[in-house]
Amino acid sequence: MTSDDRGIQPVLEHVHPQLPGLIPGDAEEGIWVLCVSEDTSSAEREVIPILKRAGLRVDLVAASLQQLPGVSHRPYQLVLFDISLPDGPGYKVCEQVRSACKAPVMLVLHGAARNDVLRGYQLGADAYILAPFDERELLARLGALLRRQPARWRTV
Repeated sequence: MTSDDRGIQPVLEHVHPQLPGLIPGDAEEGIWVLCVSEDTSSAEREVIPILKRAGLRVDLVAASLQQLPGVSHRPYQLVLFDISLPDGPGYKVCEQVRSACKAPVMLVLHGAARNDVLRGYQLGADAYILAPFDERELLARLGALLRRQPARWRTV
């Protein structure tokens, strides 16, 4: 059975501002996503294009304990952590950003073990997705996170 047989659209036809039911928000203002990555070149190739095609506005910063991402210079509605190293700085930065904001936090995990997923939740993540992932699933998960947030929590 193919995805077409189950009624799943194989391609997102028109993404944001007409992303029906996936990404809520005000089309005029746009939705800002802070993407924090341990490997920014990989994120630029694999994650950022998907978010931008969906009409999301994205700031990409490196996961660094020396310089934490500024979470207050934009009204971010979502924080996405692209964590590629099991002992890299991403988890610690995630914990520190989570303590400073109420926006939903999603992890992109590369080759993660169960302990990596549990660690992410313990540090404050709201959701995760394993790479490689389907573009539609990533956008659907992000949309679900945004829909669950009260309006006053949607910005960092």
